[in-house]
Amino acid sequence: MTRFVWSQLRHRPSRTVTLALGILVAAVSFTLLTAAVHTSELQVKGTVAKNWETAYDILVRPPGSFTALERSQGLIRNNYLSGIFGGITMAQWHRVLGIPGVEAAAPIANLGFIIPITPGLDLSVSRYLTDDPVQLYRLLTTWTADRGTSTYPGQNLYVYLTRRHRFVVRYELPSEVVPGSGLLDVCGHFIPPHEPTPFPTGDVGTYLNCFSTLSPDAERHYYQPFPSGFVGSAVNLPFPMLISAIDPVQENRLLGLDRTVVSGRYLRVSDDYRKENFQMGYGIVVPVIAASRTYVDESLRVTVERLQPPAGSDVPAILASKQAYPFLTSLAGHSVGTQSFSAGQMYDLLLRQLQGARSGLVATWTGAGVSYRVNRGDGLEAVPTTNPTMIWKVPSYQGFFPAPPGSDDVQLRRLLVHASPYSGQEGSFFGARVQVVGRFDPTKLPGFSPLSRVPLESYYPPAAEPSDAASRQALGGQPLLPSANMGGYIEQPPFMLTTLRASRAFTDSRFFHGLNAKAPISVIRVKVAGVTGPDPLSRERVRRVAQAIRDQTGLAVDITAGSSPHPLLVQLPAGRFGRPPLTLREGWVKKGVAVVILSAIDRKSLALFVLILVISALFLANGALASVRTRRSEIGTLLTVGWTGGRIFRTVLGELVLIGLVAGVVGAAVASVIVAALHLHVGLVRSLLVVPVALVVALAAGLPPAWGAARSLPLDAVRPAVAIGRGGRSARRIAGMAAAELLRVPGRTLLGALGLFIGVGALALLLAVQLAFRGALLGTLLGNFVSVQVRGVDLASVALAVALAGLSVADVLFLNIRERAPEVATLRAAGWSGLHLGRLIAYEGAAIGVLGSVPGAVLGVLVAAVATGGVGARVVVAGILAAVAGVAVAVAASVAPATLIGRAPPPTVLAEE
Repeated sequence: MTRFVWSQLRHRPSRTVTLALGILVAAVSFTLLTAAVHTSELQVKGTVAKNWETAYDILVRPPGSFTALERSQGLIRNNYLSGIFGGITMAQWHRVLGIPGVEAAAPIANLGFIIPITPGLDLSVSRYLTDDPVQLYRLLTTWTADRGTSTYPGQNLYVYLTRRHRFVVRYELPSEVVPGSGLLDVCGHFIPPHEPTPFPTGDVGTYLNCFSTLSPDAERHYYQPFPSGFVGSAVNLPFPMLISAIDPVQENRLLGLDRTVVSGRYLRVSDDYRKENFQMGYGIVVPVIAASRTYVDESLRVTVERLQPPAGSDVPAILASKQAYPFLTSLAGHSVGTQSFSAGQMYDLLLRQLQGARSGLVATWTGAGVSYRVNRGDGLEAVPTTNPTMIWKVPSYQGFFPAPPGSDDVQLRRLLVHASPYSGQEGSFFGARVQVVGRFDPTKLPGFSPLSRVPLESYYPPAAEPSDAASRQALGGQPLLPSANMGGYIEQPPFMLTTLRASRAFTDSRFFHGLNAKAPISVIRVKVAGVTGPDPLSRERVRRVAQAIRDQTGLAVDITAGSSPHPLLVQLPAGRFGRPPLTLREGWVKKGVAVVILSAIDRKSLALFVLILVISALFLANGALASVRTRRSEIGTLLTVGWTGGRIFRTVLGELVLIGLVAGVVGAAVASVIVAALHLHVGLVRSLLVVPVALVVALAAGLPPAWGAARSLPLDAVRPAVAIGRGGRSARRIAGMAAAELLRVPGRTLLGALGLFIGVGALALLLAVQLAFRGALLGTLLGNFVSVQVRGVDLASVALAVALAGLSVADVLFLNIRERAPEVATLRAAGWSGLHLGRLIAYEGAAIGVLGSVPGAVLGVLVAAVATGGVGARVVVAGILAAVAGVAVAVAASVAPATLIGRAPPPTVLAEE
């Protein structure tokens, strides 16, 4: 039978060459696609491996700390630390430390915001003084935040200077010695008539300071430690600072924090709070290291006005009466100068003042996380909340504690106060203070790739970039930064770090109420030993440690190794003090992106391979069916002389397998030369795989025609080829004749259209991703399956598939012409020109193109719509472009058959018939 197969192949060289070329193209395409995809895989996997390392591999949080968005989409929120104040016990942390494979387990215990009571910021008016014997000044303070879009009115401060009389101190206040009038308490009656509130707006927080050039030290006392000769006032600095506790050893193992210390020393594990005794009680001192920068966008502007009292006014007498407040606040003034102070300047001043005994902490504040409302798509909207005024009621402060600027702006975090249990009795607790033992610079921390960065909110604020034109204009193109508003959107990173041992000063109910003493730790960041990249062994090590932590502690565990920022749009409502609504782009963290990328690459490569092989198999199946169809007489004759259906089946299949073997070997050789010339990477095993792949494709394509040949009848020996087709319907136009011809052999027509259907569908989908989504479908499972990112090799592979489909269309048309040769000769003899015959073939090619391309483009658009949640204009345009490309390929494929249609002279064709 083998000899018979060879003889059949030699006697039909054109059909043999056609089939061999089909397998050769498939083999070469497969090899080149394999090499290109493998090269691209190496590049992508190299990028993933290069960007694999993160600051920590596992994030451990208290149960219930996940948001709905985290649970549904695997996203760690931008401010994952905010709102978590405790929830993990020391025993649970020690269990994590003891799990095999844990290289570092660095805890963070958020302790809350502290607002130290300090002397404030001195504001001198000495440069504006004149020689007038009596001078009055008003200092208008204004705070700005949110890149200058929010303006908060602050304290109105007043200064009185006399060059006539001296002062004496009485009841801690200066009194003016006026001849004939005695001692006048010029600074003792300036009392606002309003109910006090915590917010320094309007007249609230208004003070009067009095000075005399004849007694320059009279204003220097415990409550106002102005330097000698100072003339001016002092503004409160309610500057909140978040303080957290760490384990110094584990933090070093994780990030090498000790290498960031720029002055002083690093924390020691043994550092603890200590008592200090006062005359009436005691306080505590907590050692901390402080950040060298604040990341806070807050500035203070002071406008100095000189006031002009009416002529003949007895200023000392008025100031010593109940008319002091209405008199000063009603005076007109003119500006004589301004002063500005940045957040960094105020922060450095506070750190210096914290070293003094007069600084103190009488309360801490904690806040919940921001709540979001999910908009259409992936957008989020921050939901405002309300903080009661009573959170500023601190007993030991004897009234409302001065709230930071902006605290009466729109609030997005719910705040709680943890006040000291002040009793005022002798021997009671009188407050705490911090002792800065060192300064650290967070910018000296080790860098990590922005592609794999996980939140380090213990050192940096989250990035919130303006997303739309209005937000960019409002923020000057800069990101939104934290402010002094503790209830604002962006929470500041901890400015101060202490030890877990010293953190008991804040969790002990003897000192502050309400903090979680039993479970003080907020999160634990875990680094797993032996993790070198995205290899299966490293991933398994991380998985096992994460599982052990979950099993042994019951805590919420996230694997962050291989994570990557996932941009989300967040809308903020307008503020009450000028800030417009903002749309921000935040880098939330998508867990396990690297693993998804690697899996998606493998799935996508497999999909591309299958796409090429399926279209190649369709091409071969069409050729094999045509070969069987043209040999009906021969097969019928063989059946007449005694051949069985099984022998016919083996013969037809053997021809294709033999062609596949030869074409596969030649294709592998040709492809290897091209791969070497293009400097692509493909292993020996993948190169040798081409031959069995060619055999499999030939075998799969040959099964249907071989099965059809085995079911032939002896009557086929005398039945002409065209007679088997369907017909009977007359056609008066060329387009009608083309349609009738395609309907005559519907199976062949559908085979030609099916290749275009598959190829154009894939092309429409990739074009939709490229045009509508800038080359990426991220955040959806379907998007990850289709394409992590549309690359050149993807488009090239799909273009190759469409080209192969075009060859299949050309083969269909060529076979149709071969079978209709007598009909074509008759038409030419009847006067048809080559142009008319060419139009007939072009119409047939266009019809096959429309039949395959339009449904394929519709399918691609529908898949893109499912992946993205809607059909946009660009997705529709992508579908139209793909359909047009498919039809154009089909029409182009008709050119070669159209040129061959008139080569054989009509007499020769009719004689053969």
